[in-house]
Amino acid sequence: MNTKRPAKVVPVVNVKQQRGIGLPAAIFVITLLVSISVAINLLLSQNANTFQEEIQLTRAFYAAEAGAGFTMNAVFPPEEFPSYSVTAPAACPVTGKTYTFTADGLSGCTATVTCTVDATVDDVEFFTIQSVGACGDVQRTVQVRSSF
Repeated sequence: MNTKRPAKVVPVVNVKQQRGIGLPAAIFVITLLVSISVAINLLLSQNANTFQEEIQLTRAFYAAEAGAGFTMNAVFPPEEFPSYSVTAPAACPVTGKTYTFTADGLSGCTATVTCTVDATVDDVEFFTIQSVGACGDVQRTVQVRSSF
């Protein structure tokens, strides 16, 4: 008894008739992943720049505030409080003074301060102290109004 099985016949397929989707799908997925990674990289870069600018703006604000505080100290010396003399009223120090900071956190920052007497009403002088703090290429302005 012959138990040979008949040989399988493998159909011959023409290469032009094959319509696979593997290669176009792989190219699409790779292109999509590259696009997503480029977009994430751009977002991270913009976020880092924004964070750095926020830090500089905060430093400039504190530099301006320190400059205004120094000028308030010059106009109203703390050692004379509470007995400020009405006969010797407060006066603006030299205007246009620039402070350069070297302390940690404000190193490299400056504050340019101006002090003006806006008005005198009933022998009371009204001062405006304007301080412009600058750190790098950003600036913040603090304005203080006071009277004695």
